[in-house]
Amino acid sequence: MRTVICHFFNEEYMLPWWLRHHLSLFDHGVLIDHGSTDNSVEICRTLAPEWRVVRSRLTHFDAFLTDLEVMNYENELPGWKIALNVTEFLMSSSPLAEVERFLLDSGKKGCGASGMLMVDPNQGSQPDPDKPLPLQQHFGIDDNAIVDPAERAALAMSHAPQRNRFYHRLQVGMYQPGRHHSYHPDAATRLFDLMVFHYGYAPWNDQMRQRKMQIAGKILPEYLINQWGGQHFRKSAELDQDHARISAGAVDLRGHSYAGPALDLCCRY
Repeated sequence: MRTVICHFFNEEYMLPWWLRHHLSLFDHGVLIDHGSTDNSVEICRTLAPEWRVVRSRLTHFDAFLTDLEVMNYENELPGWKIALNVTEFLMSSSPLAEVERFLLDSGKKGCGASGMLMVDPNQGSQPDPDKPLPLQQHFGIDDNAIVDPAERAALAMSHAPQRNRFYHRLQVGMYQPGRHHSYHPDAATRLFDLMVFHYGYAPWNDQMRQRKMQIAGKILPEYLINQWGGQHFRKSAELDQDHARISAGAVDLRGHSYAGPALDLCCRY
């Protein structure tokens, strides 16, 4: 079995694209509703009626407790699994069955999927909701290709790659806070074929600005004492500045050695 786990807030804008994309890749899904007040749950039940929709036990956002909740569900699931956000689309330039067979033949129980930071080159884009999002928004940056900290900072990127996700068949993913890394050694094995397109700055419109800012209201003050989650408090103008900076490094990923073939293989529904 192949399962995707997704923790979501108010995501009625992104969920239709995300669900339709992953329905073709996974046998099963666990969709964790973190107190949504829009139509997100109805969208999940309409587009993915066979998948499981559960209510989060958490009332506030906490990366540690969110990861624990995700792993509690992982623990119930056999087979291959990955935990993604609604802005993260799993992509592969080879069929997932071939990726899984290669990992098992190599004695691995998982691998890191390479993060691609997707960037909309235009302000105010409104992609067609009935067409695969990656076919409409395919400019971005390979998060692992830029290693110089100063260059990353100039592009409003984190100091080190943060968007690789762990695709595995372990009991749980053994995640570090935020699930950007895992304590399991197989997470350090990164396959170029397997990618995660992270739509943090694409499409770039009012809906995406609002979804970025919505988490601030769910973070307790004590969480910020340790300087965690500060990125969720950036205002609209600051987000526009971040978008302008990261746009300077974005290229059309249709020309990327692995992202290009993945766009042809995975974007069909």
